[in-house]
Parts: sequence; structure tokens; C-alpha cells
Amino acid sequence: MGREETHSTSTYVEIDGREYLLGHEQDLVDVMARIEEAARSEPAFVDLSEGERHVSVLVSHQSRVVITVRRESAATSEHAPLGTSIGDWDL
Repeated sequence: MGREETHSTSTYVEIDGREYLLGHEQDLVDVMARIEEAARSEPAFVDLSEGERHVSVLVSHQSRVVITVRRESAATSEHAPLGTSIGDWDL
């Protein structure tokens, strides 16, 4: 029998080079619609949250937005918690 891996996804919203982890309770389609609306109108705040953390980001027609959905395995998340990157090693 082989080891069975479990996978989950994490969604990140990058606005003007700054990345935010989107909480599982937030609907991605709704967040994308609010970002699109803010980009078409006068600058507007878009709320993003993850559990206890709440962030409001000012979005305008000049904002650069990238949505990334990453598939995380249980083994990966044990070694590199979300929001933590492994830096370069000096050997």
C-alpha cells in the first residue's frame, strides 16, 4: 500500500506586488467581481480576510491584480506553513 496524500487549495490575491491569502470563507468569484468593479470606477477599497485577519486594499484602474490558486499537499504544508517562504541558504 502506498502513502495517500491529501490535497487542499489555497487562494492568493496579489495586488500591486503584495500577496494576500484569501480565507476559505470568502467566495473567490465575489472577490474578483468586487476587484473588477473597483478597477472600473473611482478607486475603492476591497476587503480581504483570512480568519481573524482583515485587510482592506485600495484598488484603482491602475492596480495590477493576480489571482493564484495553489494546490497544497499535506506533506508540503507540514514543512512550509502557508504565508511562510523558505529563504535562500548560505552554505
